[in-house]
Amino acid sequence: MKQVLFFFLLQSLIPGKLNSQSFTMDDLLSLPNLTAKNIDPFMNKNGYSSRSSGSYNELMTTSYFEKIKKNNKDTLNRRSIDIYKKGDKKCFAFHTSSLTEYSDGQKKIMQAGFYYDEKLDMSKAPLVLFQKKNITIETFSEIEDGVPSYTFLLKKKEMPVPDSIRYAEDLLKFDSHEYLVSFFGTANVKKDNYYFSEKEFKKCSVIFGNSSHQAVFIWDDENNYNQLSCVLISNVILTESAKKFDGIIGINEWELTNGIYPGMGIKELLKINGADFEIFGNQSEMALVVKEGGNGKIDFKKMLITLSCSNCNDKKIFNTSFVNAMDIAGENLPVYVYNIIIFPENKKRKLF
Repeated sequence: MKQVLFFFLLQSLIPGKLNSQSFTMDDLLSLPNLTAKNIDPFMNKNGYSSRSSGSYNELMTTSYFEKIKKNNKDTLNRRSIDIYKKGDKKCFAFHTSSLTEYSDGQKKIMQAGFYYDEKLDMSKAPLVLFQKKNITIETFSEIEDGVPSYTFLLKKKEMPVPDSIRYAEDLLKFDSHEYLVSFFGTANVKKDNYYFSEKEFKKCSVIFGNSSHQAVFIWDDENNYNQLSCVLISNVILTESAKKFDGIIGINEWELTNGIYPGMGIKELLKINGADFEIFGNQSEMALVVKEGGNGKIDFKKMLITLSCSNCNDKKIFNTSFVNAMDIAGENLPVYVYNIIIFPENKKRKLF
């Protein structure tokens, strides 16, 4: 994998510097599949040698450096590549001291069809993110011992096993729009806007829109459709595309591992929890949202459940700050789960 990024940047971006074959973006995307035993021979053949193998950002890393040839007139620029694995990602960090190589490299990546924030001024941005399916390339510059260093950090994320995506929580594995596309396919993943109110909305990605398998992904980094904020599961989603849809959508088939799903009645929700819980009343800005806490089996800290009640506007039981689920169930009111918002492990529950 290290060989891949290294050769792409050395040979595809700076042709003529070394007497070896040119590398295209397609080559870069396929070369990470090299086996460990083939990396050294591949790197040596292309003019790089391994001089160190140690810790890089607390990860075991193999580093390769460009061999300096006697007849090489390019003695000022230095190039190296670090190869390591971080979690479910294979990583290649190509370093160069050439600003020209850095600029040309970014152009090559754009030409290869990677998505990036087109509003970004790359000459001033400290970091530029390029994305294409399960591949990301971060380009950035640093100062090392007073000398500029330019880096292309390529990460290839492993694809989930299809059978492993069964429950709503499994969707939290997808941390970008492009990663969703790589798994579910371009036809099933669309960019959209999700409206939390008439004037408040956030950019989002929707899988299987206007179907019983629809789910909404809200991003912290809206410009890059990256960094997952939460996943929303509902029978009715408030997106621009959904407003134009006039068909019929059945019960959403994404359910949590504990069995909760959109459309579930409050009595069944109580049964799963095994204990009473509180719901915000109409005197709260979070009306009909299940309150965080409680002693039941459901950990409401990891999710935000909003309820709905048909024809309940005049029910006095809701005219308070909080109401108990047991009291609502005792009156046989038609209260059911409207939507479910789940959050990654590193995110806190919040109402948008």
